[in-house]
Amino acid sequence: MADFEDDAPPRATRRDPGVTRRDEGARTAVPPPRSGGTRRDGVVPGEALMRLPAALADRFELVAELPVQGAESDLLLVVDPGDAGGRELVVKLFRRGYSADREVWAKLPALTSPHVLRILETGHADGRDYEVAEYAPGGNLRALMDAPMEPDAVAEVVRQLAGGLAALHRAGIVHRDLKPENVLVTGTAPLALAIADFGLSRVLEQSVVFASSSRTLAYAAPESLSGQVSPARDWWSLGVIARELATGRAPFLGLSETAVVDHLATRALSADDVADPRLRLLCRGLLTRDPRRRWTDAQVGEWLDGGSPQVAETPARASQAPPGSGVPFGGRRYDDRGELARALVADWDAAARYFFGRGEAGEAWRALRDWLAGLPDDGSIELIDRHLAAGIGPDAKLLHLVRWLDPDLPPHFLGRRVTLEDLPGLAALAADPSHADHRTACLLGRALWEEDLLDVLGLGAVDARWRGRAAEWNDLVRWLRGQLPQGAAARLPDAGSGGRGRVAGAGPADDPPVVLLTLLALAAAPDRAGIEQAAERARASVREDVPWFGWLVQNAAGDPLRLLAVARTAPEAVLEVEARHRDRQAAEHRDAELRGRWTDRERQRLEGRGAAVVRAVAWTLPALLVWLAGSWLVATLFGGSGEEGRGTSSVGLSGNTSTGVPFAALAVIGVLAWAAECAAEVLLARAQGKDYLLYGPWSGLSKMLFGVSKASRAVSGAAQQSGRRGCGVMLLAGVVPLLVILLVVSALTAVASMLWALLMVVAAAAHCAGAGVRLHRWRQAHRTAEQAAMSGGTL
Repeated sequence: MADFEDDAPPRATRRDPGVTRRDEGARTAVPPPRSGGTRRDGVVPGEALMRLPAALADRFELVAELPVQGAESDLLLVVDPGDAGGRELVVKLFRRGYSADREVWAKLPALTSPHVLRILETGHADGRDYEVAEYAPGGNLRALMDAPMEPDAVAEVVRQLAGGLAALHRAGIVHRDLKPENVLVTGTAPLALAIADFGLSRVLEQSVVFASSSRTLAYAAPESLSGQVSPARDWWSLGVIARELATGRAPFLGLSETAVVDHLATRALSADDVADPRLRLLCRGLLTRDPRRRWTDAQVGEWLDGGSPQVAETPARASQAPPGSGVPFGGRRYDDRGELARALVADWDAAARYFFGRGEAGEAWRALRDWLAGLPDDGSIELIDRHLAAGIGPDAKLLHLVRWLDPDLPPHFLGRRVTLEDLPGLAALAADPSHADHRTACLLGRALWEEDLLDVLGLGAVDARWRGRAAEWNDLVRWLRGQLPQGAAARLPDAGSGGRGRVAGAGPADDPPVVLLTLLALAAAPDRAGIEQAAERARASVREDVPWFGWLVQNAAGDPLRLLAVARTAPEAVLEVEARHRDRQAAEHRDAELRGRWTDRERQRLEGRGAAVVRAVAWTLPALLVWLAGSWLVATLFGGSGEEGRGTSSVGLSGNTSTGVPFAALAVIGVLAWAAECAAEVLLARAQGKDYLLYGPWSGLSKMLFGVSKASRAVSGAAQQSGRRGCGVMLLAGVVPLLVILLVVSALTAVASMLWALLMVVAAAAHCAGAGVRLHRWRQAHRTAEQAAMSGGTL
């Protein structure tokens, strides 16, 4: 977690007279900036991700975000439409949680040095501080440091920066963050430099004050580790820049933050690799560790004029002590307490093993104990009896020893600085296994918790808040684990449960101790802005509704521990959303595959329409023959004679005069009846396609007429399995007796031909109705087959 300051209340906006006034009539005379292409200064015009506050957007036009952004602010390139030349300016927007020093803002207008960037306007808008400054298209000093500079060029850079620092210090302002990135190139022929970025600057009411350290360790003075602020800090930073210009090598290149802190705290920054003797003298004077004896503007001015001011001598080291005296460690003997403390911090692991790894049986421990006993400080007795001889770990013993040796040294543990400002960053290191300090952060956090070491480091109040937060967290997650799914519950461990700490719970282990160190960050920096931002990012990462996560978010407002639970469980909600997405994709793929199979089956069925229509016509032809043959027989036996519609017929021994329907009329009725039956079958065949006759009453007849087809075999097999007789047999069994009965009745009645005609009409109608029933049943079966196919069943 980052350490955030509270937003400062809105202040009145200051504007330089005559600078920010706008001629409204001239606004339209300046064309808008053109997009596309890369400028000489590296800015790519286009739509920026940031937006200007409303108070500035009314007066400036946004061009682009500058490629170099600060840790506490965003830099935007704007154009002033009210200026005749379309002057380009830079708007520095402080991020929320950061605010500029109002006293510094009040003093900036009085600065007239050409080597201090002119701030044209300051103010507060939309919840953020801002500054409007002149734009330097030449970039910053870093761009000129790709190789060692000539001594004269280095001297010119030092002259201009010294002039800017002297102006700032005369106004009572300490820059505190002087580095090449904060030195702008305002001109190249000749070279012109200006000091910029006053985000960390402070106004001094006394010669020395204390504040939070600079964010750029490589250029920070040793005293900045303890928070000391004085003009001497800026002169040290100038010395580091001069050394880098002369050698072409950045300070502490490739070293971790811990290693840089250890170097600054324990030894000097050498200038022996500076080849030019005059520049080496300058660097030695500016890089003097004692801020009271470090060069300032007077000595630098003398050096620029060709003089050779005196450089403070380095105090004699313990290695110069008489042989046999002091404590042996790392191939040297130490008599000085502070120097021994810095050496122990610089090689912490080796020191802990060397002095305390073997307990009281070790010779190194005995030598240390004898040396402590000989010091003229009665406090060494309590140190030995209470801490060094106690049953605590080697690292804890070394911490007590270092704190006793040099109380003014910034607190360190496991070789890492541990101040109030450092605690919030441990959680991020513990959560990043790829970071070089990941293991150290985990070990440090567990040791601070299990061995109550924050009090030793002077942070007892933080320790009390930390343990109170941990107890509240454990109570909360034990309840939440009963409300959330198993996967989410597994992401809510008890604080301190991953080691041998005093808090033991039934939940998952906090290993690495990210939760424990996050609670430490909350205790060290009670401002909830960091955890609220983390929870907001967690909420944004869950792009679909997850009921249990939504419930957790809804009940987390304003509670930092519940917000932490939201941030911890969000990955599980994301996994659930991703699982849903995968399931949907799999279902869609499966549905598409089944749909494709069904479509192929339907295509094959519809391709059989032509054959089905031929079959429909063919199997109804026997019906036509039946109707014509029956009509001829009825007409012959009982039809009219043709003479005046009269005729004689005889059946047996009797004779009757008949008035029946002639054969021609019966034939016409028979053909029409057949046509209706054929049309019904053709329509059915068109609908069923390849499935035709699978559900019809004439499947047996179809087999006799057209051979054994695949569809007929399926129907016949089903009939054999059920043991039922086919529809054709039933039809023949019903029709033949009926015809016999009708012929008998016709022989006994004079209206036989009319009855035969009626029979053909009724049979045709019944056939059509039967075809409709068969179509209905087929559609039901077809729909059932489609549903089975779409659900993965057999087609």
